[in-house]
Order: sequence, then structure tokens, then C-alpha cells
Amino acid sequence: MTQTRFSYFTLPHFPGPEIAATEPFTGRHLPKPIRTRWGVPIGMDFHPATVVTLSAKSGPRFTDFIHTTTRLILASEQVCGLFQAGGVTREQAEYLPFVLKDKKGKVRPEKYLLINPLLKFPCFDFERSSYTLFSDEEATTPGVKEICVIEKLQVREDQIPADAKLFRLAEYPDVKLIRSDLLDALKAQGLDSGLAVLPLGGFLT
Repeated sequence: MTQTRFSYFTLPHFPGPEIAATEPFTGRHLPKPIRTRWGVPIGMDFHPATVVTLSAKSGPRFTDFIHTTTRLILASEQVCGLFQAGGVTREQAEYLPFVLKDKKGKVRPEKYLLINPLLKFPCFDFERSSYTLFSDEEATTPGVKEICVIEKLQVREDQIPADAKLFRLAEYPDVKLIRSDLLDALKAQGLDSGLAVLPLGGFLT
């Protein structure tokens, strides 16, 4: 039997100024907000009553994905349900509700959750990617290649488990990837509004 080949995309990226966007997540939302970019569990510190406010520059459109400058995945309840039905279980990602307020401080009726992918796989392709490393003086672990910036990303697909549909790059956990079949499922259900992804090999912005 021929094994199905999938492609991968990075997410989320700037969807355009018309999409609703929140203020950055800060210490008001989490004791250590940087952890949302590390792929570690944060649910114990992120209460459902946490208030997140729209940015002063927010667009008017409320879509299934809304934007934040800290590149977190903020998605509707319907998206979260599709992800879980598609195999992105609560063991693989946290689904954390919050209270969304508009620019005037009024609670919005739309329900969104912060999706925090927990899976991390060391699949960065050092040969085919374009990137910059920290210098030996800047690196935290001597003798280990530590990535400072990724300009173009390629991955070693043979290092990605067969059941991984939403995960982080272990060498640079702020980079999140979605598999093509999960992305196709979103599109088929019309749940990809506001989602901007980039194929591998393109410039990461």
C-alpha cells in the first residue's frame, strides 16, 4: 500500500488588517507569557476568566481565527472541535478559553480559545533551510546549534511521526506547523477564515 504523502505549512501569519486582532499577551494574562511560545503546558496559569482585549488597530471582521502579534493560535470553538475530532487531542494541545473584549471593554459574544500545541519534534533541515545561528558566546548550550532566526524553513519529513498534524519545531518551538490534511479539513468545513499559512520553503514573516 502506498503511504500517503503530506505537506506542511507554518502558522499563524498576518491575515490582513481587516481581521480582528488582540493586544499582545503579556504578564497580565500569564506570569511568564514567553512560555506560550515554548510549547509547554500553561493551563494551570491561564484561567478561563482571563480577559484579552482587541488591539486599538484591530480590524472589524471576526473570523474563525483571529490575530495576535505574538503569533498565538486563537481559534473558534468550531475549529477546536474539528482539531480534536481530527486527532489533535488534549494530550497533544491545550485548548484554553478566555474572555474577549472589544476596544471599548465590552465582552464580545464570539467564543475563542488559545490553542497551545505541546508536541515538539526535532525535524529542522539544517542543509536545506536558510537561517542564522547564535554565536558561541550567545548560545546557552556549548556545542549545540542554536537557531537565532529562520528565513526559509525546510523539514525532514522522515523525522515527523505519522500521527502528528499540529506540532512545533523542537529546534525553534515558536514555529508551529500544520499538516495538509488537517488544513484541508478546515477548508472543507469553511473554518479557515482568518487563517494565514505559509508553505515550506517560503520566507517566514
